[in-house]
Parts: sequence; C-alpha cells; structure tokens
Amino acid sequence: MKQKESKKHSKKTFCYYFRVWKQVVKGGIKRSYLYKTDIFVRFLRTLLVVGIQIALLNVLFGKSEMYAGWSRSQTYLVIGIWNVLNYIGWSLFSTNLLYLESKVIEGKFDYILLKPLSSSFYASFSDFFITNFITAISGFILIFYYIIAEWGSISFLNVLVGIVAICVALLIWYAIYLFFASFTISNPRNGILSIAKELLGLTKYPIDVFGSSLSVVFYTAIPIAFLTTVPANIMIGRFSYGFVLVGLVIGIILLVISKLVWNMNVKRYSSASS
Repeated sequence: MKQKESKKHSKKTFCYYFRVWKQVVKGGIKRSYLYKTDIFVRFLRTLLVVGIQIALLNVLFGKSEMYAGWSRSQTYLVIGIWNVLNYIGWSLFSTNLLYLESKVIEGKFDYILLKPLSSSFYASFSDFFITNFITAISGFILIFYYIIAEWGSISFLNVLVGIVAICVALLIWYAIYLFFASFTISNPRNGILSIAKELLGLTKYPIDVFGSSLSVVFYTAIPIAFLTTVPANIMIGRFSYGFVLVGLVIGIILLVISKLVWNMNVKRYSSASS
C-alpha cells in the first residue's frame, strides 16, 4: 500500500511546530539527568576533540604561520564553526535522520506518517541528544580563541553578522542532510546518507585548500563553502554582509528541493503492513 502524507499537516503554524520542538528538547534534557556520567564523559570528550584538532593543525602548519591564505588562528575559526554545525546538527536532526533507515526497515515509519505533523519534521526532530550538544562546546572554544587572539583587529559587527551566517549555514546543513536521508524512505540500506556525511566533512577546513577550480564548484554548483568558509570570512572581514543573504537564499532553495524529494519518496514508500 502506497503511503501519502496528509495535506492537513501543511496547515500547522510555525508556532505549533516550535511548541512541539520545545517539548522534545525538554524531554531530552530531562533524560540527561538519568545519565550524568555520560554528560561528564562528553565534557572530557569535548576537551579531547579540541586538543586533537589543535595538534593536527600544528602539524599541518609546521613552522609556517600561513597556509593557503589562512593564518593558524583563522583556521581554528573555520574548524570551530564546523564543530558547532556538526555537533549541533547531531543533537537536533542528524542522529534522528540516521535512525530513519532502521525505522523504515522495522515498519516504524508508518507511525511517523500517522502523526499530526509533517513527516519530515517529525523524522528530523523527534528527539534531542544533549550529549552531542555538549560536544558542540568544542566549536565555541575555538571560535572564542580566534576572537581573543585577534581582538585588536576584528570588528564586533563582523562577529555578529558571522553568527547570523552560522545560523544560515545550519539551515543549509539540515537541507543537505534531509535531501540525502529522503532516499532512505523508498530504498533503505542504499548508503546514500553517507554521501552527506562525506560532503559535509569537506568543510572542516577552508575551501581554499582544495584549489581554485574546486573552490568555484563549492561556491556555486555544490555550495558547501557557505557552511564554514563564508561565515569565517565574514568574521575576519574579507567578505561583505551580502553573502549572508545569498546563503539564506541558497538554504531556502535547498530546503524546498529537499522537501519535494522527501514527499516524492514518501509517495513511493510501501507500508510494512502492505
């Protein structure tokens, strides 16, 4: 039996979905009280993540202070932004979408379709993983390090706009993840979601390190430069604030495409009870 998402879900308001999401976050925080040891371990892991990343960058730079046009502290900034996006993504939606495959195989996706919510929203934000959110602190540490190291040369306004750019980047990050996760619905165990993880992993370092040819591709056809490199350049003062608007447009377009692909795969989904 082919499944189709009800049109009444589209009538739900943003405030309604926000209230639902707040309850999900509260539930995730309440569960954290039961696993205090895990929280402590995550704090230690956060420090370990920062230490390893700094050590690897020091090996990469060696005695040089510049690499592909980026200073050491500026590269810390890019990695910090990546950590924030990656681990906040895992806490909000990435883990949920990763579990989507098992839900489809076990027939639990039927339950998602019966919820009085958009299936893409519920599949993406049905749980909140505070342990991953804690690891995102590693990113804030590196971003804060850059601000302290460059305190005399940075603009407060650039930092604020850069933070907005990071929020836009999270939208693009989600749209990419949703797009690749969508194919799991009609064809589980296809391994397509791993493409998203590899693609997003490329943004851990400045896009410029891949050379001018690939940089053009990453700013246009595959706009992953807007995830870390663009927000970092805005904070540094190299890029104009207009890049935030461009990134927002890209994010909205990618999200619309991802929703269309999601709905297409929902229509192709065969219920476990069929």
